[in-house]
Amino acid sequence: MLASMSIPEPARIQGAAHEPALLVVDDIEDNRDMLTARLGVLGYPDVTTAASGPEALELIAQRPFDLVLLDVMMPGMDGIAVLQALREGGQLAELPVIMVSALSELERVVQCIELGAEDYLTKPVNATLLRARVGASLEKKRLRDTVRETTRAQLQQLDRELMAARALQLSMVPPDLEAPDLPVTVHACLHPARHVGGDLCDFFVTDGNALWFVVGDVSGKAAAAALFMARTWSTLRSVVARAEAAGQGDPGAVLSAANRALCEANETSMFTTLVAGRLDLASGALEFANAGHLPPLHLESTGAIRPLEFEGRLPLGAMSDTDYPTQRLQLAAGDGLFVYTDGITEAAGPAGQYSEQCLLDDLSGFGQLSGGELLKALVARVREAVGEDAPLEDDLTALVQRWSPARS
Repeated sequence: MLASMSIPEPARIQGAAHEPALLVVDDIEDNRDMLTARLGVLGYPDVTTAASGPEALELIAQRPFDLVLLDVMMPGMDGIAVLQALREGGQLAELPVIMVSALSELERVVQCIELGAEDYLTKPVNATLLRARVGASLEKKRLRDTVRETTRAQLQQLDRELMAARALQLSMVPPDLEAPDLPVTVHACLHPARHVGGDLCDFFVTDGNALWFVVGDVSGKAAAAALFMARTWSTLRSVVARAEAAGQGDPGAVLSAANRALCEANETSMFTTLVAGRLDLASGALEFANAGHLPPLHLESTGAIRPLEFEGRLPLGAMSDTDYPTQRLQLAAGDGLFVYTDGITEAAGPAGQYSEQCLLDDLSGFGQLSGGELLKALVARVREAVGEDAPLEDDLTALVQRWSPARS
């Protein structure tokens, strides 16, 4: 009988790396045999059969299939229940299903299509329609798989690039400063909320026996913020080097010059809130300027914590004609400074929220710890407040410096 049928030439899926694996699911053996034979004639020799819904699900769990031809009406677990199970298990995103039904079951077929079935065939199955719909379903699957694999490869490449960018960004934070010949210690932490972030944390000692430190927060997040952060970092380093060489290491003048540079070629109008300071290592005289950033906290040797007052100014990159005044503070032996971003005081998660008051309370409790221990304890407190496994909403950055002239 099969030899007398007029069957089109076998449909081949262009670009297929293997013979398509098909699964025929029907509770009637003659129907399974008929579909298997016709699929073989059409050029699909790899056909597996299942006599029930549970058997089909077990086979799908054991090996990958490229297409399922699923009977709608079966005793026990019917085709709709099988389709629902595949949808709940997430297999329908990658496994096309063609429903096979009698003409009287078309209403149930519509329900199957709404659940995610690819197409349908009516009984008795027409050979030409079988060839066309199986071929079309397999071709669409091949195209989806190609797009999925390409996307996966692109995402993996992007992830590798972002991890490299993260490592590069974190390398811009200097290692803790604990030199025995210097009267100052500096410790810093930077935890980007994403692969890369927009917070800036930098410090260095100049030939003029001064410590410069910078903590900033770029508008926005992710790659764009990280790039603007890197631009801010390099601009400030360059401006400070020129200012120190000219004997004009004034933080306000440095921020004013950096602001003019950052306003150039800034079509996206990105900006950076930032605190920059210069500590004279010999005298403990601290000069600092603030560009719209949170006020640093003065950690007095007595244990008192006092926010430093400052004159409000726009962030860097906002308006080119903004000038930044320099303010001054005389540190006493043992005094320190805590500079941070709002990723700490605005941290929130399922367990709760950290706040500015939480920060002040915690610093009052362990403000006398060494810089490294203080930052470790603080990060632990933030994590505890928002939830240990909660993802960071914003970059978490802080810097602690202490001036101890007795060390020199």
